[in-house]
Amino acid sequence: MMLEGKCPKCGRRFYGLALANPRFQMCEACGSGLEIINGEITIRGYSPFNADNISIRADSDRSPREENAD
Repeated sequence: MMLEGKCPKCGRRFYGLALANPRFQMCEACGSGLEIINGEITIRGYSPFNADNISIRADSDRSPREENAD
């Protein structure tokens, strides 16, 4: 069975086995993660534009830690 991807934002449709790879699970037009359909199963595809942001806070009063090679 061929995979089908549908963009929930703009409605474009994509087909093919490449949709099994996260690299191809986003809409070329708007960047939204596709809804990947394999028969009756639907999953949400990956989109770097929709991914969670990770915030790393740097402590400005701390110097880099030096590890001892002993």
